[in-house]
Amino acid sequence: MSKFRLPAQMHGEIRRGQIEVIAAAFAFAASVPATKILLADTSPLALSGVLYLSAGVLCSLLVAISRWTKATAAGGSIRGTEWLWLGGAALAGAVIAPFLLFLGLRQVSGHITGLLLNFEAVFTVGLGVVFSGERLGRRGWLGALAVLAGAVVLSLPGEGAAPGATRWTGIALVVGACALWGLDNNLVQRVSLRDARQITAVKGLSGGVLSLLLAQAFGGFGRWNGGRLSVAMAIGAVSFGFSIVLFVRGLRRLGVMQTGMLFALAPGFAAILSWTILREQVAARGLAALLVMTAGALFLVLDRHEHWHEHEATVHAHEHTHDGHHQHLHDAGQAAEPLAHEHHHDATKHAHGHLHDVHHRHRH
Repeated sequence: MSKFRLPAQMHGEIRRGQIEVIAAAFAFAASVPATKILLADTSPLALSGVLYLSAGVLCSLLVAISRWTKATAAGGSIRGTEWLWLGGAALAGAVIAPFLLFLGLRQVSGHITGLLLNFEAVFTVGLGVVFSGERLGRRGWLGALAVLAGAVVLSLPGEGAAPGATRWTGIALVVGACALWGLDNNLVQRVSLRDARQITAVKGLSGGVLSLLLAQAFGGFGRWNGGRLSVAMAIGAVSFGFSIVLFVRGLRRLGVMQTGMLFALAPGFAAILSWTILREQVAARGLAALLVMTAGALFLVLDRHEHWHEHEATVHAHEHTHDGHHQHLHDAGQAAEPLAHEHHHDATKHAHGHLHDVHHRHRH
């Protein structure tokens, strides 16, 4: 019996998607050592404002280009009460979270900050369990415990640690930022069927403007010049804007599981880049935490479960391929995948391995 083989073109698409997600993870990771350098002369609020405003401007341009070229936007524009979910996500993830991160980054070394970013995955899953009735499987529990164990290793005093590299207040601030980003992820999931570029544009513009206004009102901007401003804008566009675009493109080609698994490499990249760029001392406990926390993040991403569940009949629009939940006919001009159009789901009940995605929002 001959084995089924994917067409060469599909292999190329998958490989391209993998490269793009790894590039997205690397771009996001590069923001940790880069922003730590900028924080020496700028205020955390002002830096956050410039970064997110730059990302918002980039994604706004992408939205404008897609409309000018009449390219189809997956899921269409944000509407109705979805603005409330997105507003909460912008406040939590584009204003408060980066402010806490940068406050913590002033007190904690870059590589430790990078590794602590693994907590975002823990809080994303944990808050999903609390608020949305998600179920955490065996891999999920192992992953959460591994990330927690890595954080304990990082916080213990030991030889080879740089002076002041590990401060409890700094660790608490970074973990708090991850908690807010976990909340942000759960809120954004409520509007995840809409155009991801528009979501990022709204979050970036609103979060950036509000952070700059708060910086002016409470702490000032620090010492800025043309060079620092240009570098900060480039970091925002690449690490918080372009990175998201590549991540979304990866979702289209690879699906949630593989995309999340590859992007889970970002905290490890951040630690390695901080050791390299900031010339921070490499300690044995840092390497141990890198291995344990990266493994934990991968376990969290790979967590899934299978049980009988019911799908109610619904009509919605989002980008999709013809998988087990999308078996419908199209006009002759709609043959290329992925597709984005309004479609109908019949009520059904079945069992298969699944995540808590847009088609599986049910309690357990």
